[in-house]
Amino acid sequence: MPGVWIVQLDVVMWPDSPWPAMRDEWLHAERLGLGRGWLYDHLNLNGDGPWHEAYTALAAVAAATSRIGVGTMVTSPNFRHPVTSAKAALSLDALSEGRFVMGIGAGGPGGDSDAFGGAPLSRAERTARFREWVELTDLLLRSERADVTGRFFSARQVAVGGGEPRRPPLAVAATGRQGMELAAEFADLWITQDVAQNPAVYAGTPYAEVRRQIGLLDEVCAERGRAPGTLPRMTVLGYGGERPLDSIEAFRDCLGRYAELGVTTLAVLWPRGDGAAARLAVLEQAAAECLRL
Repeated sequence: MPGVWIVQLDVVMWPDSPWPAMRDEWLHAERLGLGRGWLYDHLNLNGDGPWHEAYTALAAVAAATSRIGVGTMVTSPNFRHPVTSAKAALSLDALSEGRFVMGIGAGGPGGDSDAFGGAPLSRAERTARFREWVELTDLLLRSERADVTGRFFSARQVAVGGGEPRRPPLAVAATGRQGMELAAEFADLWITQDVAQNPAVYAGTPYAEVRRQIGLLDEVCAERGRAPGTLPRMTVLGYGGERPLDSIEAFRDCLGRYAELGVTTLAVLWPRGDGAAARLAVLEQAAAECLRL
């Protein structure tokens, strides 16, 4: 999809501040005109201080704001059941008046995965679990009632308030073929990030990896009977090798390169740590420039 310009700038927010400070950051993001704020959905990442539960925090954000979209980055089967996840998503969609996007992913090993105990899952098992999780969550969002018994999850005559048209939208984070198949089947948005999966094979650059993934995504969409242009694509920059907020020139460079790949939304990390004030100034300028496009 070459030649498509980025139409939205999003930001990944942090749930690690006392509520007054967290609220002020979200209000600032809304004033900047950013499309959505995405909040980490993990039990904990930094180990110190507050780390707010994502759906509870986003409900507070939705009440404090009026325009900016809100989403999870990302809800996974590691500690979320489809029944309670679908219920929370439907409630948050209503509380935000349609501004919520349910970001979902397979979940990897680590603290979130180990929290409930049990034997570690292999990659193949996590992939199979994610497909079952997505299928049941989608069913719960679309249907008035679900009665399903699965290998990993079950729902016995459950009614959580779902129905047509399905709300909220689903954003599927996927870097491999099987996850992309789920995105082609169920997603309203596909998510990836600037982390090279195999630097020895894919030239070692985040850009080369995202380019490879988008090529694979187009193939998967075509195989599944979905026109590739009907699935918007978001890339999160700042996790890996890209540094879009180091300067406005760095941001413009990232914007142009990823737009050429067909990325429709660029997301950056809300500035934290050393140099945060300077990066925030770049984000403010970048947001103003994107609004003029």
